[in-house]
Amino acid sequence: MSPPSTTDVLVVGAGPMGLLTSIGLAKQNVDTIVVDKRDRNVQVAAGRATTLYPRSLELLEPLGVVGDLLQKGFYGWKLVTFSIDTSLNDDFNITGILEHATKGQKQVRSKYLLGADGGASSVRQLSGITMDFQSTSYEWIRIDGKLTTDMPGANLGFASIETQHHGNVLWVTLDKDAHRIGYALTPHLLAKYPNGITETEAVQEAIDSIKPFNLQVDRLDWWTHYKIRQGVTESYRKDKYVLLGGDAAHIHSSGFAQGMNTGIHDATNLVWKLAGAVKGWYKDSVLDTYHTERHAAATRLIAIDKEASIVISGEIPPQYEGLGLTPDEILYKTWSENVSFSVGLGVSYAESVLNQTTLDTCVTTGKRCPDAFICSPGTILRLRLYDALLQDGAAGRWSIVVFAGNTALTKKAYATVRKCLPKVADSHQGMVRLITLMAGSAGSAWSALDGPAVGTFYFDGYGSAHAQYGVDLTAGAIAVIRPDNILGFAAGLTEVSLVENYFSQFVNRYKRL
Repeated sequence: MSPPSTTDVLVVGAGPMGLLTSIGLAKQNVDTIVVDKRDRNVQVAAGRATTLYPRSLELLEPLGVVGDLLQKGFYGWKLVTFSIDTSLNDDFNITGILEHATKGQKQVRSKYLLGADGGASSVRQLSGITMDFQSTSYEWIRIDGKLTTDMPGANLGFASIETQHHGNVLWVTLDKDAHRIGYALTPHLLAKYPNGITETEAVQEAIDSIKPFNLQVDRLDWWTHYKIRQGVTESYRKDKYVLLGGDAAHIHSSGFAQGMNTGIHDATNLVWKLAGAVKGWYKDSVLDTYHTERHAAATRLIAIDKEASIVISGEIPPQYEGLGLTPDEILYKTWSENVSFSVGLGVSYAESVLNQTTLDTCVTTGKRCPDAFICSPGTILRLRLYDALLQDGAAGRWSIVVFAGNTALTKKAYATVRKCLPKVADSHQGMVRLITLMAGSAGSAWSALDGPAVGTFYFDGYGSAHAQYGVDLTAGAIAVIRPDNILGFAAGLTEVSLVENYFSQFVNRYKRL
């Protein structure tokens, strides 16, 4: 075996969770090695996730991959085992043994190990992290291929059809000329095929499932028959250096298209915390919040999925029995009541060392910071606040946004900000960027503020950003935004010392002002 390679983070699994985490770490100058046991040259494109929700697209923006999902990795290597040894005191506490079908074995030493290797995660099993799987009696069919139909709107993207014998039938437009159709093996179909369903029978049932519309299978790319299981791992972190994410940490149905989207949330929640840990920025409590925040979100997801998988399978959940509702009506109710969470915009995190409530703003700490239109000085062209937050290589960096309000009323308070807030940023060079947002417009920052602006200066011409964040124009506010666009903290313009104290609770080597 050759001498071991070294890396900051060994990522096992080259799916969405693993690749996005490695991209995010690379943008923060953290070295990674990505391994996947599957051969890159024989990857099957069919049978993959199909849906990206709005919040997932927002989370992908800081990684620069919305338009072009590209990433290099090492393919065909399987993690055989790993061990943890801190006795060498060189921070490379993980030693992983990788095995290739033709190239033999090699060692990789890393500071952290991320298991992003799917529902049958080797990392989860080798580390002894348990997952409480709950098997159900529900079985689903999914078929990808070139499918021709006279169903109205077949190429619009998505359709859901309630049926008598096939549950809630799924129809999705895929890449190029392909579509996906999915249905449930209801008790009627299970009785019809007591010895299991064959490929030919599955295709015929797909044809029958959308009658009276016609369906022709011109090319079959892939099909699967699977039983619904649900579960959340007991921990997203073990022994300080081992982490799980994506399907390695949570298993559920594909009913509400949560798999890839939840993995994106996992990756973007983890990547800045892990990069900061590698760089020595953060105390250990920050990486612990990856478990507390994402485990709670996955637990809620599973609760929703349990109800959704029942009604998609054409049955009635116990709590709805006797109410006269159809499965389709219950499905609509379940989706409507949880739509904000399911599309990611309503995902929020509990109060913690990172999420601390002081100022009564419209945006609650631990929740997504809304986007808004603002303007750069000297132009009336609008830009997004999110774009302003992402400028200047912002990956992994915190944004402190000073909502200056009506500067005719807040100049005195803003003078305190100008004096003290840059010192906070200087104490964390490379970690924090400053932005000032003034309600209304003016000839220049100096004329509006009686002095220079703190950080990059923008106009909030109609006060819409202030309104989105619930900031009183007569008082202003300071918003501390996490690298994943979650509000971590908020304070008044004269309360800069509270911002200093907030960071001191979880940042290493903090320099008192």
